Amino acid sequence: IRDIAIGGDHTLVLSANKRDVIAFGKGGDGQLGLAGFKPWVSAPVRSKELSSRKGDIAAVCAINHCSLTLGNDGQVLSEAGKCSKRMSKRYAAALQYCQKRAERDGLVLDGGEKYQ
Repeated sequence: IRDIAIGGDHTLVLSANKRDVIAFGKGGDGQLGLAGFKPWVSAPVRSKELSSRKGDIAAVCAINHCSLTLGNDGQVLSEAGKCSKRMSKRYAAALQYCQKRAERDGLVLDGGEKYQ
């Protein structure tokens, strides 16, 4: 496991391979990134929408009804659920907190250095 994000009602786990995102919990707003909206998922399942086929994912974020993946530079790679459509101050603050947490934990770039 590389990273874990716990939202209000859902959880995301980034695998050590930096490509697979596992999701479970409340998913009625699409925040789990699964095909179709599932109100609740009790068993962990790979999120097709959040997992990467191209490059590495550095960290995951779970914000209310939104899930995000971050690249090595701390920028958003993918999102699922109700995210940028309602870019409120609260959402922006939660995203900034997640980016700072990922930086603090050595998952994203800090001053130009890449963490493993």
